[in-house]
Amino acid sequence: MRFFIGLAAVLMSFATVTAQAAPVVGLYQVREELENQESDVRDAGLQQAFVTLMQRLTGQVDAAQSAQLAEYKADPQTLISRYGYEGNTLIVSFDPQSVQAALDQTDLPQWGSNRPVVLTWWLIDDLNGQRLLSDGQPSAKKLASTAQYYGVPTRLPLGDLADQMLIGHDALSNSQDIRGSAERYTADAVLLVQQKAEGDTLQAQWQLWIGDEEQQGQTSEASQSALEHHVFAQVNQHLAQRFAIIPGQGESFSVRVAGVDLERFVLLEHLLEPFAAQLQEVRPDYVQWQVRSSAEQLKTQLALGHLHEQTPPSVQLDTYADDIVTDGSLDVAIPGESLAGNAGPQVLYFSW
Repeated sequence: MRFFIGLAAVLMSFATVTAQAAPVVGLYQVREELENQESDVRDAGLQQAFVTLMQRLTGQVDAAQSAQLAEYKADPQTLISRYGYEGNTLIVSFDPQSVQAALDQTDLPQWGSNRPVVLTWWLIDDLNGQRLLSDGQPSAKKLASTAQYYGVPTRLPLGDLADQMLIGHDALSNSQDIRGSAERYTADAVLLVQQKAEGDTLQAQWQLWIGDEEQQGQTSEASQSALEHHVFAQVNQHLAQRFAIIPGQGESFSVRVAGVDLERFVLLEHLLEPFAAQLQEVRPDYVQWQVRSSAEQLKTQLALGHLHEQTPPSVQLDTYADDIVTDGSLDVAIPGESLAGNAGPQVLYFSW
């Protein structure tokens, strides 16, 4: 066991997690478009970058308004490791440890860096008919940047013949095939957006699927950029509602996972990190952690690694004559399980 854990610890910093869920690159870096580089505009940009980061990490639009964060909102520079410009784009890099310490002072939910990959089908209906924003297009690059702004890992379809055949006249009403494309693109969720113009206004209806769960919404804006921002802001909120946790809240569970090899062990350490998981036991047939969470959030998080909840294994009760006592009561011995252990945390069982 000691060798197993030691080797895993060495490899964790090098291993690539093979599940679709992906650590967000640049999660603590925010890019804000400014009118110029004047000091007052820059200061306002730094404040807006902090507001954006708080929404990105919590899924709450007003997270930066928390009383415990008021001093950081007024002057976030103590949380900033560096900032600079790319033209009039202010690029702000926040220090993850300092930001985490600030968030720990609040009761806000926290959404970690390991997030579901969202396959985004963005369909535009205009005078030229229906078209798909596909990977490699200049407009698709801006779309992906907007998703990044809200901390949503995004993949776009290639737009090849196979993809074009999935796009019907009313994709929102006939979305089963598009939902199935998540497997081809190794994505955890599918976002389908249908955009059209109504006069001078752009409107978008969207649906988001994670497994069988569906969320939907709509928005309208005056510009393409504003529309994309609004859609991904809403998607950020819906995903955070499912995956963000409030540290210390929830019940204590033991999570027992069968069929764990070294690569899967690394994956599980990443997936369970938001729940302050503590390794309890390593055996040839399973590994067990202790976590604090709600059961539903825990199951949702582990589903990102394609784990499935299993029914508890049946336990054979063996009785022994020596256990019969004079008052007529009978103690039973359960091989492999202790009666004292039954009073501990509930055990949830998972496997691939």
